[in-house]
Amino acid sequence: MGAHAECLRDEGINVTIVAGRGRPAPRGVRVTRIPEADSRGAAIERDRDALARGERPKTYDARVERLMRRLRPLVEKSDRVVVHNVMTMPFNFALTAALARLAATDPGKVIAWTHDIAAFDPRYDPYDRPGTPCDLIRQAHTGVRYVTVSGLRADQWSQLTGLPRERISVVPNGIDVARTLGLSRAGMHLAQRLGVYDADPLLLQPVRVTRRKRIEAAIEATKILRERGQNAMLVVTGGVGPHDVKNRAYLRELAALAKQVEGTKLLAALGIRIAYDQVVDLYALADVLVFPSESEGFGLPMLEAGLHRMPIVCSDIPTLRETGGDEPIYVPPDASGAVIAQAIERAMDTAVMGMRRRARAHAWPRVLRERVLPVILEDRP
Repeated sequence: MGAHAECLRDEGINVTIVAGRGRPAPRGVRVTRIPEADSRGAAIERDRDALARGERPKTYDARVERLMRRLRPLVEKSDRVVVHNVMTMPFNFALTAALARLAATDPGKVIAWTHDIAAFDPRYDPYDRPGTPCDLIRQAHTGVRYVTVSGLRADQWSQLTGLPRERISVVPNGIDVARTLGLSRAGMHLAQRLGVYDADPLLLQPVRVTRRKRIEAAIEATKILRERGQNAMLVVTGGVGPHDVKNRAYLRELAALAKQVEGTKLLAALGIRIAYDQVVDLYALADVLVFPSESEGFGLPMLEAGLHRMPIVCSDIPTLRETGGDEPIYVPPDASGAVIAQAIERAMDTAVMGMRRRARAHAWPRVLRERVLPVILEDRP
């Protein structure tokens, strides 16, 4: 809910989270707390226990009416109402009933975001009873749009209710990549600024801008990968090498190249200077270390990449052989962009890297932009 709310807020939409309890909302998002909506309130749990025994609580109808009075003004002034896991689970039957009634008065406004379905979980068999309210979570309600977090859940809901499968949207959950990887706050900001969550693959060249690093070859490899349909991104982290005035001319050459190749992030040309901690964050995010230098005194970036379990594509020169042994994928010291691109594709062709790409595809920024927003904001029937 927090991720959805932040995304909608960033789109300039006024967002209110309605809950019985919970942590403070994201900045710029209002919270309205309604105790009767709390799935863990003592009275709600007593009602739930009674229903599990086959007893209809005497307080049930009154609780539905109280929720209707509290929710109706909020629902009426809203354009969309996204309800997480309430319409298919036995956590608060009175809340389910109130929302179902309100949805029927304004079709398409209420979106049931479905993570779990009690009917397919044996733990909730005590609620598999005929009649209201237990049958509320086993039917598709009039006016409600249904979204599930997986194809399996969509199939199950269609099977249970008879709702046509094509009328059920599937939107996966997202993952907070930065938090999972332990990125620093500065690293999170840099990742968002560069748009690295969209990269596939994300290539890292953590070097200073000097001609012997052959940055132009890595840019050419990025161009070729993109021409092959991949959303490749190259991040070159270092500033201009300070010991040769010719390096500034080299940077200008590279900046001109970078403008022609989408996905090239030459930080020195962008005026971005980063601390080593942010370089470490980029190691955590990147897929492949690209290191096509024509000469090196030592291959320190290779060791850093090794600690991050990154595949390495590097020049076949004695120093890098000494550092990397048989582990990297080697290319000739004068390798073309096409040869480097082919080596990068080899580096990515493993089960581990395939799973890494799938994880990045589920990064919240992408899921929210590409999947969540279109479903929530689509035209109502």
